[in-house]
Formats: sequence, structure tokens, C-alpha cells
Amino acid sequence: MNILLTAIGKRVQLIKWLKNSCKIIGTDASEMAPARYFVDKFYKVKKFSEEGYIEQILNICEKEKVDFLVPLYEKEFSMLCDYRTCFEAKGTKLILSGKGIIEICNDKWKTYEFFKKNNIECPNTYLKNNIPYDVKFPLIIKPFNGMGSQSVFKIKNQKELDFFLEYVENAIVQEFIEGTEFTVDVLCDLKGSVIFAIPRERLEVRAGEVSKTRTVKNKIIIEKVNELCEKLKKECVNENLMGPLTMQCILNEKGEVYFIEINPRFGGGAPLTFKAGGDYGLYFNKMKEEAHIEPIDNFEEITMLRYDEGIYL
Repeated sequence: MNILLTAIGKRVQLIKWLKNSCKIIGTDASEMAPARYFVDKFYKVKKFSEEGYIEQILNICEKEKVDFLVPLYEKEFSMLCDYRTCFEAKGTKLILSGKGIIEICNDKWKTYEFFKKNNIECPNTYLKNNIPYDVKFPLIIKPFNGMGSQSVFKIKNQKELDFFLEYVENAIVQEFIEGTEFTVDVLCDLKGSVIFAIPRERLEVRAGEVSKTRTVKNKIIIEKVNELCEKLKKECVNENLMGPLTMQCILNEKGEVYFIEINPRFGGGAPLTFKAGGDYGLYFNKMKEEAHIEPIDNFEEITMLRYDEGIYL
């Protein structure tokens, strides 16, 4: 099958894994995207915010007979949802959750409101103007619309809080939960059913992307993720969960799971999930064929250590 990935940047490992079962067409606004040298076909396109971008993507889908469009850049997700039927008219399925779900996931304050409304354990979270005077430290501050762990800081005292409230744009402040941080790679089929939920312990993070991680068969986390997905579907009744999602959570020493974020896209550590048994490309093919897919309840517990490689032109 033919898959189009947008904003491929340096997602080389992801592309290599998907190419085991799919033909990969990639786009990027930069000629210098390293991943262009690993896709089957590359197109330089405009930035998503520029006029004519959607027309370019639609034309590529038609020319390359793209089966699935899987976008990688959060800021274009909402706009692509508006053109879902246009892509379907070209024979291309947009593998992305519905717009209402996207809006909840891409705004961390809305994510928090969703968690509280649905009795999902999460850190107490505050906007700039409603932080209690007796709030307990440490805290975490981040932009409500941030990506890739950018502008995320741990706050140890009032002086640091005052500084970072001015420094971080669109800030929200969260209670700091002591425990082990996990990312859960989730794949949902075209009807919103979870195919797999594979937890990865975050051992080391560099520049916002995990550099050392391991898969862990934690039944509590997997069960909580499945429950969260069901609640998310009920929150947006007329829209499906679809395709890859990543969820961030903390497991404390009591075995309690606190959810922090939901991201409707591939996680940076997704190559480990492929290796552990969560083969996205295999299941994309099954989705295209409308085959019955049994949820995965088993995967390998393995560790991934990442390193940089160069491309010489």
C-alpha cells in the first residue's frame, strides 16, 4: 500500500520500519530534511500555513495513488481534518482522529478539563491567573500548546515560578508527580477500536525525544489507557479515534497512574514499539483490506538505546 507522511524531518527510523510493508511517500518544507533520503518518493512542499499547501498534498495523493495519509506535525492536524472528505474523493484515507479529539489533545488545558470531567487521575493543573497562593512545590510549567517537551521546566520555589510565568508563553502549571514516566504507544483501527497499547518507560530524553527507553508489560497502565480511549470516544460521539496516538503518564510508588498528555500522532520512540511487536505498517495494510484485527495482548519487553548517524551529500 502507499502511505504519505508529511513533515518527515528526521523520522528515519519510523520510515525504515514502515517500509517493511508499505511504500512511503514523504513531504517536507525543507530540502535538507534527512528523511528524504530514505522514503521511496520525496516532494518538497510549502509550509502548512502557506496558501496552496493543501492543494499540493491533494495533488500528491492523486498522483501517487496514496491509500493512507499519516501526518506527523501537530499544527497541521486540525486543518487537515477540514479536508478529510476532499482526501477521500482522491481515494486517500486520512489516518487521524476527528477534529474534536484533536482539539482536546493539542490543548493541554482542554486535556486537563477532559481528564477531570471523566474522573481520570491527573496532576492538578492551573492557568496563570488561578494558581493557589499556598500551592506546593515542585511544579511543572509548560505551554498549553507546546510540542516535543519545548519550554518545559521544573519549578522549585516561588521565585522560579514568578520568573517562568513571564518567560513561558501560554503557560499552564502542573503539580509535580513523583514516579516513573511512561509513554504509551497506541494504535486504533478505522472504527476507533484499540489494536495495541504498548507502554514504554522513558529512561532518558534528549531535546524532547526519548533516547533510551524500554517496553514494559504493565497491565494497570494498559487497562487505564483502554479506559481512557473509551471515554475519549464518548466525549466526541460523532468522531472516531483513529491511527497512532501517544499518551504520557506517571506511575507512582503506590501503583497509581496519573495521565499528563495525549498526542494524536506517532511518538518519537515508536521504532521500539515496532520491534516489540506493534507493527503499525502491518496493521495499516489490514485496515486497508478491511480485515478483522484482533487486539494485541502480548509484546516483547526490550530496551532501545539510540544514537545519531550522518548523511553525507
